Amino acid sequence: MFWKIKVLKRKPGEKEAKKISEKIAKQVQPIMPKHKWRFKLLSEFYSNNPAFLGLTVGAGIHVKLRLRRPNRDWDFYPFDQVLDPMLHELCHNAHGPHNASFYKLWDELRKVHFHSFR
Repeated sequence: MFWKIKVLKRKPGEKEAKKISEKIAKQVQPIMPKHKWRFKLLSEFYSNNPAFLGLTVGAGIHVKLRLRRPNRDWDFYPFDQVLDPMLHELCHNAHGPHNASFYKLWDELRKVHFHSFR
């Protein structure tokens, strides 16, 4: 469960960003109790590195996701392109490094979640 959702205030499309973030949180909420995952904050972030799509801070207390394409404030990524980094960041709560166990869990989460919203 996420206690709070924050989006970027100085960018256009604040309502759309919040809507996407809430949809992402709702999509992953069913798996969180099974793994005993809890987060205080899901927030939008914007990195100068366009390949950087997500980040987990404070041992999973805060998950940051990139919602917008680089240098195009109104151009949000499609839902599945935000969901996948979210699943990736969730896996870091069970497995810190990108090892075989991490990728196995990520693949399992992808199978469940990408199948469920299509």
